[in-house]
Amino acid sequence: MKHLFIELEVREGERVHTHRILHTTLAENIYFAAERYVASFWGWGEREDNHWWFFGEITATLKKVMEITEYEYKLMGRIFSGDKIPGYFQIQHAGWCEASQREEIQVHCGEHGNLFLFQDDGKLGFIVDVYGENDHVGTMQVWEEDLCPDEDDAPENFSDLEIEEFKKNWGQTHNEVCAELGYSRKGSDELLMEDYFWSHADEKWYNKEASMFTEREQAIANYLRANL
Repeated sequence: MKHLFIELEVREGERVHTHRILHTTLAENIYFAAERYVASFWGWGEREDNHWWFFGEITATLKKVMEITEYEYKLMGRIFSGDKIPGYFQIQHAGWCEASQREEIQVHCGEHGNLFLFQDDGKLGFIVDVYGENDHVGTMQVWEEDLCPDEDDAPENFSDLEIEEFKKNWGQTHNEVCAELGYSRKGSDELLMEDYFWSHADEKWYNKEASMFTEREQAIANYLRANL
């Protein structure tokens, strides 16, 4: 059986309107099936040029026909009828699964996809398994340690000594940074702010980023910039 989407144009005098129809057929030729549908739209019409006449005053013309999948047919049927359409992702199960003897989440994706999330055996993270209609598509391992920020670089772990050392090593006065870059002392703020940030408390410029920064120094720079 074929599933069809048909669009036809109906004219009643000056009035023109479009009909969009879902249709099933056993015919091999979808254009024949669509034309036959239009021909019997109101009883049985008479063929003239590329349209069908009904009652001598109404015409119906086939504008489009296309074959669609059964899934699309059912989905469009629900749309046409005004039913609430489920989202692309549908959670099938969340919690302990007796069959697999593990806690997992099962999600049906679109027409053919299925996704499973479950904790790895070592309990160091979780695994995402994706299946198509007939086979396994792919797997991704996610580690817990990748989900947590580096605690050493958390702002609360910066000591006052570290911050003062950073300021001593990287802070430059306005005159110093202008001389280094060859900028005029006046009117250079906008140029400097592309790569530096200004601390009013210290009256110094600091690099936003620098290739010579350690990861720790970059974290401190980010912290100072966010807390000016």
